[in-house]
Amino acid sequence: MAKKKQTVNIPSLIITGVAVLLAISAVVFLLFFMPKSEEEQPVETTPAETEFNPPSELLQSAQLAAPDLLTNNYKAYQYFTQGMSYEQEPYGNKPEDGLYTCSNDTYKTFEQFSDFIKSIYTETAAEKLLTDPYGKGAVFADRNGQLGISYEFIQSGRIEDNGISWENGKYSFTLTSETECDVEITLKDKDDKDVKINTKMILENNVWKLAEMVG
Repeated sequence: MAKKKQTVNIPSLIITGVAVLLAISAVVFLLFFMPKSEEEQPVETTPAETEFNPPSELLQSAQLAAPDLLTNNYKAYQYFTQGMSYEQEPYGNKPEDGLYTCSNDTYKTFEQFSDFIKSIYTETAAEKLLTDPYGKGAVFADRNGQLGISYEFIQSGRIEDNGISWENGKYSFTLTSETECDVEITLKDKDDKDVKINTKMILENNVWKLAEMVG
């Protein structure tokens, strides 16, 4: 049987367009995302062998889910490695509860931020990210009804930018069962060399989620 391998371009921050074509034997779709523009690219077909031949409905659901999941994953990766803007304590003091209040217009409360993370990752992966992603306690937490960020993370936990660019990155995915999908992401390092990252999408409660945060 034919393995259906999908190849797509990932935008740097926001998906601005999706073009999907389904073929009878095998389907590959390619999207290019550029800021404030949308370009449709030719469809290619890559034959391969597999024991699983996904129904068109399942294939289409993965096609539709993958762009947003990977774009939002990149946003989450930035938050959990670089942090986000926050309000200083009076006189520059250390916060007594160990948290700064985030000054983020998108996520004003921890619940809003938590819902965002849970919309991207499986229950297990989301729980890990929200409670103890690095074995040093939570990075983000509730602070009197607002979104707080760990003082310790700001002081010593932020991770240096690895120089890998997600702009014009590409990914391919292959459905391996009715609930699992292998994903290969191709990005560029600071020397413009390809960097490949492998992960999975999992169909959990009829919704595709990423099995882990990748970056």
